[in-house]
Amino acid sequence: MAEQLAIADLQVDVKQIPLKQPFVTALHRVDAVNAVRVTVRLANGVTGVGTCTPNEKVTGDSLSSARAVIEETIKPLVLGKNLTDWKELLNTVKTSIVHNAPAKAAVEIALYNTRANLFGLTLSQLLGGKGGSVETDYTISIGKAEQMIADAQKMVDQGFKTLKLKLGAGHLKRDIKLVEDLAYAAGPMVHLRLDMNQAWDVRQTMQAAEYWHKQGLLIDFIEQPVPAWDLDSMAYLTRHSPYPIMADESVESYEDAQRVLAKNACDYINIKLMKTGGLSEAQKINDLAESRGVPTMVGSMIESIESLAAACAFYRANPNTIFADLDAIFMVDQDPDLNSYAECVGDNIVVR
Repeated sequence: MAEQLAIADLQVDVKQIPLKQPFVTALHRVDAVNAVRVTVRLANGVTGVGTCTPNEKVTGDSLSSARAVIEETIKPLVLGKNLTDWKELLNTVKTSIVHNAPAKAAVEIALYNTRANLFGLTLSQLLGGKGGSVETDYTISIGKAEQMIADAQKMVDQGFKTLKLKLGAGHLKRDIKLVEDLAYAAGPMVHLRLDMNQAWDVRQTMQAAEYWHKQGLLIDFIEQPVPAWDLDSMAYLTRHSPYPIMADESVESYEDAQRVLAKNACDYINIKLMKTGGLSEAQKINDLAESRGVPTMVGSMIESIESLAAACAFYRANPNTIFADLDAIFMVDQDPDLNSYAECVGDNIVVR
């Protein structure tokens, strides 16, 4: 029986889906979902699929480099390994190579899905939760102010109750006014989340936050306003900002989370599977944050449904994860594999 649970094959291919419109942040522009897809097959025929979306500006790797790492480094190490040796298998993937978190995430998600399929469970159930709805925000990418406001109104009309705004590519005063104008255009019941992608400093963040607070704007949090390495500034803002501070680029690993939490350098942590290298490290980070009384958000990059569904399953299994930023599925016309994992209803992703 045990030999039937050995990994007999690991196949890699590329999945590409154009976006409805370009997605722009202070760091980069994305025109399509470019994913590396991994399919694991056990000797008994049970399979599981995972994907990753590497990004040169965010994760420091590319589509071709991630594929090469999986095929040339990780695959030879896991072939023949047994799914019953679960912790050893996950550790093999984690220690196969330094960095390269997206490549590891694709393989790990595929392994988790294989395990779920073997037991006849959904991934949500395997992680300790159950299927259901995940309400996500929708991210308005950087552009001309009038276009960003029009995009915001369009998404509110489509049913989104929370909007995330990318800021930091222009002048501070322009961004301050943009948030105010967009908030009024979207309406008083729409929540805003603001992401600077490390583009500001303490002075700029406090100036903007204090102004928005005086205007009574409904802002859930300000995400990674200052450089990831500047934990002293993150800690200052956590103490003094009128809005909660979310750490994103400051936390890519469990060790990063330890450092950030030790300095009280955030109110929330954004956990992304493409940064953590998959579900196991994400779970460790969330457990640590929960032990310190710090809620988390599960976020994503511009990803395909396989990894987004894994993030949704993570959300459904972890009560400490109170926010979801998993809107990439709404940015494509149609992911051809959507119906195998979930359906989209309004601003919700309903996972099995």
